[in-house]
Amino acid sequence: MWWKEGICLILYLFSQVTLMCHGLKGECQGRDYGHGSIVCVCDTSHCDTLPHITPPILPSAFIISTNKAGRRWEVTSDNFIDLFSDSTFSDVLSDGELEEEEEEEEEVVVVKVEHGEGYQKIIGFGGAFTDAAGLNILSLPPELQDTVLRAYYSPEGLEYTMGRVPVGGTDFSTHPYTYDDLPPGQTDPLLTKFALAKEDLKVKIPLIQKALAMSPVPIKLFGSAWGAPGWMKDSGKIAGKGKVLLKYYKTWAQYYVRFLQNYGQHNISFWGLTAQNEPTDGLQSSFSFNAVGWTPKEQAEWMGRFLGPTLESAGLGHIKLMVLDDNRIFLPKWVDDVMSNAAAAKYVSGVAVHWYTDWFTPPLTLDLTHSRHPQLFILYSEACTGQWPWQPLKVVLGYWPRAESYAANIIEGLEHWSTGWIDWNLALDVKGGPNWVKNNVDAPIIVNASAGEVYKQPMYYTLAHFTKLLLPGSVRVKLSFPSVNYTNILHTAFVRPDNATVVTFLNRDNYSVRIRLHDHRLGSLRLRMEPRSLVSVIWGAPRD
Repeated sequence: MWWKEGICLILYLFSQVTLMCHGLKGECQGRDYGHGSIVCVCDTSHCDTLPHITPPILPSAFIISTNKAGRRWEVTSDNFIDLFSDSTFSDVLSDGELEEEEEEEEEVVVVKVEHGEGYQKIIGFGGAFTDAAGLNILSLPPELQDTVLRAYYSPEGLEYTMGRVPVGGTDFSTHPYTYDDLPPGQTDPLLTKFALAKEDLKVKIPLIQKALAMSPVPIKLFGSAWGAPGWMKDSGKIAGKGKVLLKYYKTWAQYYVRFLQNYGQHNISFWGLTAQNEPTDGLQSSFSFNAVGWTPKEQAEWMGRFLGPTLESAGLGHIKLMVLDDNRIFLPKWVDDVMSNAAAAKYVSGVAVHWYTDWFTPPLTLDLTHSRHPQLFILYSEACTGQWPWQPLKVVLGYWPRAESYAANIIEGLEHWSTGWIDWNLALDVKGGPNWVKNNVDAPIIVNASAGEVYKQPMYYTLAHFTKLLLPGSVRVKLSFPSVNYTNILHTAFVRPDNATVVTFLNRDNYSVRIRLHDHRLGSLRLRMEPRSLVSVIWGAPRD
């Protein structure tokens, strides 16, 4: 296929037409399961890849498209017109070109990137190394195992820069467990019997080590605990309602330190910790799986008197501690209550947020949290689809609305101070498990071990528009967009550390929209957004 490589090289150099280079290593092998769009099928002989994007030479910009109709990370290019000109928008195109556009579309939406004021910086994007994800990946042939990990953590994949690691078991394990489980009536306040589980040693740790080796940049890992050993809780059980007994507050803090130290023995270091996964779960009488209940004031007391000092004394004071790790319906009060405790406040670096109540909780909660506590970053730490009881199909292969939900939530969060977004399970089986309480859900990558196949869902490709383009350190900038009549078009804009600008649009309407994207330093670029599509544009900065 030497001729195709040559064509791709020419196309890249001239940056004028569609880039087909991603097809060199395999384009998407689409399969339609009758749910409105396609999945891309991978096996030991073939898997599509996503080329790393380097901003083109001006006046060119790369335009990247993914849509319901089947486009997956399609890269084309076009030029900004009237380079370094102060022309008005009507001057940028000739009369003939304007008439042609007016005939094709009634209206061209004018969008302006304003590079003046910057907002929050991106920390990163990633997914969770759950037991379920690991078991599914390891059920595949070795070469396909590596394919899945590369699809997330290599330059030819999503280029994830973060990972969430459960501290012990979760519902996405085959059974409930912690690192110090004892027979009823026994206790271990000095944690003499603490030990990592086989799930860590045989599943999570080997896959994390492989991901670290694949990634060209350091991966920011953070830990989150679901359940505490039953003997530490007032309920006596790992799962369900229950709080850590006061007499074990220090032991519970030491438990986190032991986790970090034990992973360190495998050359895995952590960037952060959340104080507890969904601390409100353990306050619910009917809750069914691993949980510890906290009120914000109780959590602040434990963090200020025990967790923070214990980390410091163990030489782990650099760990970024995040509060909440629950739904934004609890904001800003949860953070207000924690930060009112001076002892706890000095150890808190950020706020972790889950997406599950976002559909009825306004993003104003994020704005209020930022305005009251601007020194704290906000990071979306968990999201998945198919989680509700009224969704009988947990995994829906090729279902575009779930991809739109991901993109819409990421954009909304970014426009309201979020610094990143962490997906839930990296991979699940065709039923959305395993999960020991049958709390199955969907995932961007689905494993069909019996067929020796992996399915990349539409969600996977919408994630790429953010994970591959918004590098850590990218700064959000303002995008002027007419809101009237365009409520189904979401957008966000960032300037990266390499000074490239990235603008992403989500069109949730069933009709196409023409956009004229304006950068006052360069001129304007014409875009056509297809129905039900995600479009990203990246271009470099002009030389002084």
